[in-house]
Amino acid sequence: MIKHLHILFFLLLGCEPFALSLEDIADDQPRFVADTLSENEEGKTQFRVMAWNIKYGAKRMPFWFDCWGDQVSISSEQIKENMSALYEMINEANPDILMVEEIELHSRRSAYYDMIQGILNNTDLNYGAYYETWNSRYIPSEGLGRMSLGNAIFSKYPITKSEKIMQADRRDLDPITKPFYLHRAIGRAEIKISNDQSIAAYVVHTSAYDQDGTDDEEGTKVKQIKQIYDVVTAEQLPFILGGDFNELPPTAAKTESFPDERTSAVCGEDFEQPPYTPEVMSQFYEALSPWITLERYGLTEPEQSRYYTHTVLGPDENNEFGESVTWNRTLDYLFSSPGTAWVDGSTDVLQHRGQVVGHTDSMEESPLNWTLDNDPLQLSDHAPVFGLWEVSP
Repeated sequence: MIKHLHILFFLLLGCEPFALSLEDIADDQPRFVADTLSENEEGKTQFRVMAWNIKYGAKRMPFWFDCWGDQVSISSEQIKENMSALYEMINEANPDILMVEEIELHSRRSAYYDMIQGILNNTDLNYGAYYETWNSRYIPSEGLGRMSLGNAIFSKYPITKSEKIMQADRRDLDPITKPFYLHRAIGRAEIKISNDQSIAAYVVHTSAYDQDGTDDEEGTKVKQIKQIYDVVTAEQLPFILGGDFNELPPTAAKTESFPDERTSAVCGEDFEQPPYTPEVMSQFYEALSPWITLERYGLTEPEQSRYYTHTVLGPDENNEFGESVTWNRTLDYLFSSPGTAWVDGSTDVLQHRGQVVGHTDSMEESPLNWTLDNDPLQLSDHAPVFGLWEVSP
């Protein structure tokens, strides 16, 4: 939590604002281009799509934000090594369109590393759009310092338009913390996939720890998820939607008491576990095309564990009971617009090295013929979600 005395001290240093206001909808968000462009196949109707929360390049470092450790920054050498491992995973998946959450741009926490240009210059992705959700000149809490964090959309094909749609802020923050906190946003990009066709891509990352829901008013995360649904269902172009919803699927067999939760958190005595309202995700499954259908997701924990995307603790850490922990809940998703489809046998959650990616309904060999070389469990607290998306010309 923000240390009030530290904040007051630094506010007295001058009148220049420490945090930028993100209240307006901006229709011209920062766009980036790789130093060297890779060639693209013309006339494609199938596109490799991936969404991934990369945990600001921290891999499995025990950060204070995780409420298990006390690390607050990454050294220059560490971030270079960590990002190199992320590039390898991206290159193995070879997405045509990539949605990334928790990416940083010149933040003190990540040694001022440019993750946007880093991904563009170390993969076959050519174009990027950045949607900043956390901008502060100085965050005194735990000495975090300058912060620029947000979400991004990358593409092999030109991004012709980029806009940010602001979301509701949490109502349970004190007046001193609020100006320094995140301002969640939906990122939208228009991508020109051929001379006469464009598609839209959306990246989202909703609130995780809001505790402001009441009998009379929905919590912030629920509001944000409903807004995402309203925005994408009004889209006129074929679209892809991906990101970290911080919410469980509507048929989740387990909704509480996850094995990586702490009984007492390092990050503060007032820490509370995230609230979950899985039913709010039903509308996406009903109106859109999910990369993993609820039928395939199953009804039991053993069935659903194949598609879990999140664990706070890594494979080399034990929980408070001395138990090893792996992926234990689904928070990350891919959806596409009606009229588009996912190639049968191509969709999956990339969980472990050696995993055969995708399968058909009859459990025949995946059309991808792909066995994971990299180990996503070591690279972030979220697993990449992946699929081949088919768009009619």
